[in-house]
Amino acid sequence: MTNSHFTRQWDLDWLRVLVFGVLILYHVGMYYVADWGWHIKSAQTSELLQNFMLLSNQWRMSLLFFISGIVLAFCHQRMGTWQLIKAKTLRLFVPLLFGMYVVVAPQMYIEMLDKGLITMSFIDFWLAYINPNTSLLVQYQSEIGLLTWNHLWFLAYLWVYCLVLLILTQIVPLRLMLAALKPKLSASVALGVAVVTLFAVWMMLRQAFPSTHGLVDDWYNHGKYFSVFFMGYVFALLPHLKTSVIRSRHRLMAVALIGYMLILMDKHGFLYFFSQHFETNIWVRSLYGMVVIVNHWAWMLALIGYSASHLTSPNRQLRYATTAVLPWYMLHQTLIIVFAYWLKPFEISPSVESIVIIAFTTLWCYLGFEVIKRNRVLCVLFGVSQQDKPCTPKTKCQTA
Repeated sequence: MTNSHFTRQWDLDWLRVLVFGVLILYHVGMYYVADWGWHIKSAQTSELLQNFMLLSNQWRMSLLFFISGIVLAFCHQRMGTWQLIKAKTLRLFVPLLFGMYVVVAPQMYIEMLDKGLITMSFIDFWLAYINPNTSLLVQYQSEIGLLTWNHLWFLAYLWVYCLVLLILTQIVPLRLMLAALKPKLSASVALGVAVVTLFAVWMMLRQAFPSTHGLVDDWYNHGKYFSVFFMGYVFALLPHLKTSVIRSRHRLMAVALIGYMLILMDKHGFLYFFSQHFETNIWVRSLYGMVVIVNHWAWMLALIGYSASHLTSPNRQLRYATTAVLPWYMLHQTLIIVFAYWLKPFEISPSVESIVIIAFTTLWCYLGFEVIKRNRVLCVLFGVSQQDKPCTPKTKCQTA
């Protein structure tokens, strides 16, 4: 199960950390952006903000799943399947449960306060929140009561995808199949397969299964994200694909920018000749789907290519961020909502208020991680190994 040619790819660490940084900014933006629902909203919203947030909307989460698939393949080279399943469960499922019961609870409490639906103390709310048989806020309950994962859906999906793919590798000789396919699989063919796969998912599932992040009924997102995750795993096992991506990064970025421009033009009504026929004409819908999917892959692969070209060396800050990224991810949205709700009555200008929210969120994520990393129990609950080290053939894999 070992393979000595796999070494730490620092560019992926850099890229993952940077994308999670974008995620913090994106969730602050969700508080201010007009017409997009979120847990709480500012009284002062902006339609212009949609243009900037659409830039990462198409690829942000997919890129994280793609990188996670690559990391899983590297870790699978070092660890046996069942050992890796155990590690992923400890790394993802335990933090998910803790996050649902503790970290996410203030988000729902503040959301209900902001909507004027409750006036109780947080402790009273939390006792109802963790009670699956509660009668509080019935309209917001699921099969498990008020308990929810909000932004932590990524951990739930990633854990399930890891289990499915790892078990699949025990049934299907995936590595042998890829080894046989490698001489015949050019980068252009691989890209074509990737585009056609997600295009088929988009056409067949997007309208029938709108995004819910509810796991059991979220079939469009599963079709998209599991496909991307699986392709990340394959990408790691076929190194010539990355070489081609690096070589093509400028062209990929050009395609990505054109795709983003077309999406903005459609949003602002400049493509009305096409958009008016979206619901009734399969060819128009197919054209839209192809633009979305090509844009999706172009951004992801361009960013992979640029990071592999320019972000190849580790430093102290990267080592810190690689270890801290999961706790920061778990904490950030709760902190954003807490600070946004606290500042709301002051009616501060959004340009100033948003900077304050970002600064406070960053500070308290940092302070929170400083506490977490010094406590063994908190390390387990937040998915931090006491021995976080690079995932190479010589070290145990500790990355999510």
